[in-house]
Amino acid sequence: MRGHKQRRFAAALAATVVASLIIRVPASAAPPTSLDANPDNRAAAAQLSKDNGLPLQEAQRRIARQDQQIALADQLRHSLGAGFGGAWIDHDHAGRLTVAIVGAGTAASVRKAAVTKQLTDTTTLVVQRSYAELEHISTALGTRLAAANEDAPHGLQAAIDVKHNTVRLDLPKGKNLTDTQHDAIRWASQQFGNAVSFGAYDQPSVPRYCGGQYYCDPPLRSGLATYMGGGRCTTAFMTYSGSAYYMLTAGHCAEIGYYFYVPTYYYGTQYVGYAVDYDFGYWGDSALIYIEDAAWWRPRGWVYPQTVIRSYGYDYVGQYVCKQGSTTGYTCGRITQTNATVHYPDRTLTGMTWSTACVAAGDSGSGVYYGSRAHGILSGGPYSGCGMIHEPVTRALSRWGVNLLSS
Repeated sequence: MRGHKQRRFAAALAATVVASLIIRVPASAAPPTSLDANPDNRAAAAQLSKDNGLPLQEAQRRIARQDQQIALADQLRHSLGAGFGGAWIDHDHAGRLTVAIVGAGTAASVRKAAVTKQLTDTTTLVVQRSYAELEHISTALGTRLAAANEDAPHGLQAAIDVKHNTVRLDLPKGKNLTDTQHDAIRWASQQFGNAVSFGAYDQPSVPRYCGGQYYCDPPLRSGLATYMGGGRCTTAFMTYSGSAYYMLTAGHCAEIGYYFYVPTYYYGTQYVGYAVDYDFGYWGDSALIYIEDAAWWRPRGWVYPQTVIRSYGYDYVGQYVCKQGSTTGYTCGRITQTNATVHYPDRTLTGMTWSTACVAAGDSGSGVYYGSRAHGILSGGPYSGCGMIHEPVTRALSRWGVNLLSS
């Protein structure tokens, strides 16, 4: 289901594994740039240490290499083309990058690229299916599950399992399914065979809005509380198209309120703008908010308080990402699933990313990022316990035809 706001203004934007082969505040104030000073490195290392029972020094070593590993994965995603089967950071094996390849013939090119980036512990895994094939299966399965989940009390979910070269279909543990859902499971087995694996999940997924904190004077940035229609969410990244500026947040926030406000320190709560359009359903969870008085708000590519965002990119399993939310503040976690189909109480979303970060009501809309790289928009999490679901920022930018505002 895609949400639409009918009111528009002239200024709004019209927009399986085969073999293993061992072979990734004031505008003038400048944010810290050194590795040690970066709060993302400290927080992510602390979380990695806790998650894996590692000495902090080892966790810091792994986190310090993450940007290079992701850059290598991005490079290979493009250079290998149909030979790319996915990539992940393997914290069960010293945090090395593993690259899945279709056929052993490209292993040498992977080794060469890894040596160039001084990531000589990078390994390859020969698989049957390309990542593009997995994405195709995931999309087709997501479409079928979204229809099957309609009016069902408990939803079917799915995600790409890059480590096993399959798309995993998860059933709600201990819950009864409808006849339509059983039909969808049989269809998946018949249509895709062993390309689809099966699992179960315990906690239902929910969006994270709330009904105040994290306020800031201009410039407008990610990580601030934003109010709409009696609810509270969090601002995500700033964007632009031509001379117009826009703010991203979660689509379900725009579904409960058309006009958006942000509390400031000196000026009280101020009007930001209105929802140009939003998605909350099959196409994910994102909203585009037009900033009416950009001259006053002076939007910047920052995350609260002043972490500079310079680029955006893909999500990889094993990578650590962080968010600044208006309820739980600054938390980080490890990406566990990509291209996930997620069932919320009254709708099913596709193309989402799961991680282990802790979130709570009111954090929805937060910009998900690491270092200076944007990754997504916080959507929700499990009903209880830690876990974060985010909308990939790559899709949101493309969906709304806007550019990421950097620095």
